[in-house]
Amino acid sequence: MPRLMCATDLLPKSEAALDRAGMLAEQLHAPLSLLHVVVPTISELNLEQSLQQAIAGLNSRARAPAWRFGPPPEVAVRTGSPARLILDSIDKQRVDLLVVGPHRKRGLRDVLEGTIAEKVLNTRQCPLLMVQRPAEAEYRQVLLALDVAEESGAAVRAAESLVLNDRAQAMVMHVVEPPYQGMMRSAGVGTEEVISYVNHSRREAAAEIRDLLRRTSADHTRYGVVIGDSHPARAIRRAVEMYQPDLLVMGTSSGRVRRALIGSIASQVMDAAGCDVLVVPRGSSVPAQASSLH
Repeated sequence: MPRLMCATDLLPKSEAALDRAGMLAEQLHAPLSLLHVVVPTISELNLEQSLQQAIAGLNSRARAPAWRFGPPPEVAVRTGSPARLILDSIDKQRVDLLVVGPHRKRGLRDVLEGTIAEKVLNTRQCPLLMVQRPAEAEYRQVLLALDVAEESGAAVRAAESLVLNDRAQAMVMHVVEPPYQGMMRSAGVGTEEVISYVNHSRREAAAEIRDLLRRTSADHTRYGVVIGDSHPARAIRRAVEMYQPDLLVMGTSSGRVRRALIGSIASQVMDAAGCDVLVVPRGSSVPAQASSLH
């Protein structure tokens, strides 16, 4: 069974992430740990007070009546660098899914070095679920933004093993940009021919996505497929607005995650989507399909 971890800053904005982690752990019958990291201060007295407050707060949050999902999770409060300690815990506990609160850059350091979420994704250790909405029910509307690279299959497998259930409606969004469309217009090719070429490109892309789903999904027939034809981030945001998903699933296919994904498409989408976002880095470990969720 998969193992889940929720890294929390114990702020109100992260409450939904704790609830969603608990809900998923209960659905999957999976072990769950909660981690809070206290950043060291100059004053040892202040550090000790912060540690005691954090320990009391996290223990209280992980017990009834605040905890509403299955058995109480494991809790840990550590002191040091949040990113380093979260990555260390993921590695030692063999975590299959990290759950965190909203993605926001805070100050110059985050702009230059990246947020904790970006650092975690850059290591490609495991999928990351960023929770932005209250966890009021199971995910019922799920949108997967995929390309046709073989690595996108990991995003499908992660969604099916960690978050999708039989009651959820799932849609795959793929963006195709016909390579010669602009050249054809510049060369004076007729509008009907250009439209025919674009439609042919869209049909080919849809067929490739269907083939990917047949190879990687436990039930490829459950997915609808929609083809977008603008800039990927813009097309994904438009699809989110149109389909109003509870969860957006994104995979990565090539290049360093920070540069190719976070710095361009996923960061824009995560900041603007307004729904929960599951990002599955290329090469990350994806658990076997969990039948207990279905």
